[in-house]
Amino acid sequence: MADFRNVRTVFLDRDGTLNVKAADGEYIRAPGELVLLPGAAKAVAALNAAGLRTVLVTNQRWLSEPAADAARFAAVEDRLEELLADEGARLDAVYHCPHAAASCDCRKPGAGMLLRAARELGFALAESVMIGDSETDMQAGRAAGTATVLLRAGDADAEGADAVADDLAAAVRLILRAKGSRFA
Repeated sequence: MADFRNVRTVFLDRDGTLNVKAADGEYIRAPGELVLLPGAAKAVAALNAAGLRTVLVTNQRWLSEPAADAARFAAVEDRLEELLADEGARLDAVYHCPHAAASCDCRKPGAGMLLRAARELGFALAESVMIGDSETDMQAGRAAGTATVLLRAGDADAEGADAVADDLAAAVRLILRAKGSRFA
C-alpha cells in the first residue's frame, strides 16, 4: 500500500466518484441529472478541513460532439459546486477534457490534466493522489506519478492501484488516517 502521509493534493474523478454515473454510453448533460453519491460531499469537506487541495479531473467526451453545448457543461459544474457547498465542501480547481478519444494528451488515461493542474497551481505530483472508479483513472495517476486509490465497492482486486476503497468517504478516511489528521 502507498504511503499517503505526504499527500497534499487529491485529484478526484467526477462520474462514479463524486456523482452517480449515467448509463453506459450516456453522459450527465443537464444540472438536474447530477446526483451526488452518498457521503461524497462530506468526504470532500473532510479533505478541505484537513487543508488538502482538491482538484477535479474529468473526461467529458460528449463535448466533442457537433451538438454539444459548453454552457450546459458549465451549468452541470455549477450544480456540482452548489451541491458540494450545501454540505460545506468545495473544489479548489476543475479540469476537464472535452476531446474525442485518442485525439489529445489531456484525456485520461493520459496525464495531461494532472500535469496541467500541477503546473498551473504549483504543486508536486509526488505529493498527490488520484481517486477514481476506473482503470483509466488509475492509469492517469500512475502516468503523472501520483499515488492511486481505486473505488470498487467490495472488490479486493486493485488492478494496479495503490489502494482500493469502497467509496470516496472510505478513500478519504484512508488518506487522512495515514496523515494522522484529526479529520479522519
